[in-house]
Amino acid sequence: MNHFLYISLKHLFGARKTFFGYIVTAISIGGIFIGVAALIVVLSVMNGFQKDVKDRIVDVNSHIIVLKYFNEPIKEYREIMDSLKNFKDIVSMTPFIYSKGLIQFENFTNGVIIRGFSIDDSVTYSIMKRHLKFGRFPENENEILIGLDLAEELRAHTFDNVKIATPFGSTETFGSLIPKITEFTISGIFDAGMYQYNSELVYIPLSKASSIFGLSGKVTGIEIRIKDIYQASKVAKIIEKKLGYPYRTNNWIELNASLFTALALEKKIMFLLLLLVIIVAAFNIVTTLIMVVMEKTTQIGVLKTLGLSEKDILKVYIYQGLIINILGTLLGLIVGLFLCFLLSKYKFIDLPGGVYLLEKLPVNVQWLDIILVLILTNIVSLISTLYPAFKAAKMDPVKAIRYE
Repeated sequence: MNHFLYISLKHLFGARKTFFGYIVTAISIGGIFIGVAALIVVLSVMNGFQKDVKDRIVDVNSHIIVLKYFNEPIKEYREIMDSLKNFKDIVSMTPFIYSKGLIQFENFTNGVIIRGFSIDDSVTYSIMKRHLKFGRFPENENEILIGLDLAEELRAHTFDNVKIATPFGSTETFGSLIPKITEFTISGIFDAGMYQYNSELVYIPLSKASSIFGLSGKVTGIEIRIKDIYQASKVAKIIEKKLGYPYRTNNWIELNASLFTALALEKKIMFLLLLLVIIVAAFNIVTTLIMVVMEKTTQIGVLKTLGLSEKDILKVYIYQGLIINILGTLLGLIVGLFLCFLLSKYKFIDLPGGVYLLEKLPVNVQWLDIILVLILTNIVSLISTLYPAFKAAKMDPVKAIRYE
């Protein structure tokens, strides 16, 4: 063993060390341990939240949508889809209708977002089948799909009959508008994994939606899915340039930019706040090393008289700081990763879906974040060892052993 390391271990954990000295050393190790474990868990949860939200947004929604300016309905959507068939980045295209209405079952009502979709579209079928919780996919234009939370609010089950009221096609009676009411059968109940979708979305067949909203065969827009979702902005601009005015495009990145910006900012703030825990722990290292220097003043004097230079004494105390840091960091890394494993495997922490979008606490461990945490922890700990190490190195050996 390196003799500097041996001396460092003896000074930190030697038999002659006072009980109070052991407590201070343990607190120093514990401070680093808590800081590292907390950083790993919090960053992993933030990563998991961001990843889960992103995955569920691009799963239920399209990557790119083609619309008309001022959201005018599109009549020639088939011609547009034919003109985009040669784009190698595009995986699928499907027309859709998007509007709002009111759904009623017995004495329960709720405002909903209505999405008209083609029941013959294979992509929509595969997506909705994956999320289908109860029932089946609609087989005719009088059947619909509703979200799990919406079904709970309405107290509705599969194959119950519900009414959807829309302002389009309303009739005026005695100066008041009576909304158009259409009756549907719930063929299936889906769980998209996000409260926002489960509580608001209602899927109805495209032909029926066109009839309800008086579109006469027109659609709101065209949903496009592409191979690489992170190229959505680039591909959208190319499509928009090809189609020209009056068509415009939007994509999932732009539509959810504020959400992902907020999540990224929150992650940075949490990282900085928890880094303060490690900085506070670093002050404990300073306290520990100063106590060791005070306890071992005579031994430092003896070591210097035996020939150890200031540089050698400096190494001894830097090693002591690094030992405390390594022990705390290793414990924090092990406990942090273990907690992440438990959270990801058992998902025992529930979230209020109406507030956090997701109903379970997600975890996604990213090794780049962990490496960054370990590097910053070591840098902070190394800086904290310098002052007490220099004080020990500069000690006069004569004064150190004068009263022994």
